[in-house]
Amino acid sequence: MLATTARVLGGIPGWLLPSTGLAMAAIAIFGYSAVDVSWIRDAREMGGSPLYGKDFPQILGRNIGAALVLYSGVATLGLTTLLGAGILALYVGATVSLGVHSVGSAGLVADVIWYVPFEFLGLVMAATAGFQPVAGLARRLVMKKESVTLRSFIDDMARSLGTLLIAIVLIVLGAVIEAIVIQLRT
Repeated sequence: MLATTARVLGGIPGWLLPSTGLAMAAIAIFGYSAVDVSWIRDAREMGGSPLYGKDFPQILGRNIGAALVLYSGVATLGLTTLLGAGILALYVGATVSLGVHSVGSAGLVADVIWYVPFEFLGLVMAATAGFQPVAGLARRLVMKKESVTLRSFIDDMARSLGTLLIAIVLIVLGAVIEAIVIQLRT
């Protein structure tokens, strides 16, 4: 299993995963700073928090759905992955801002530290998988060491499916932990 994971990760261009993660983190920071949090005091006084779903299927469906949108770039030469990653990163940043202003930094970190690393890395991996075929195509066109063939594109698609599988495993693990944390909180 470890050898298969290493082979899949070795099929990702060295620059793709870190640059996807950094770009999504930068957009998330923008989303964090751009959200209006003035209404949180009113919501807190009403006794609810809109930040947490309560059940595993809802959490898993939301995160797998996001991963599949990110992966859809394999069919659009990365365009839907680019748009989806930007929108998701804005959402993540805004959600973090709402959480910080709702329960405070320490409270938010205490809750999410257990599952967010798995979920966010899984989503970054799904975006990377969405970019993989077009990145392979671009590499072949720029480097001109290999010719662009249908077979090379199919190989890149297969590698992207392996990357997506790792992403889904991370997302499922994160969703299980998130559901447990939420159940322990309530």
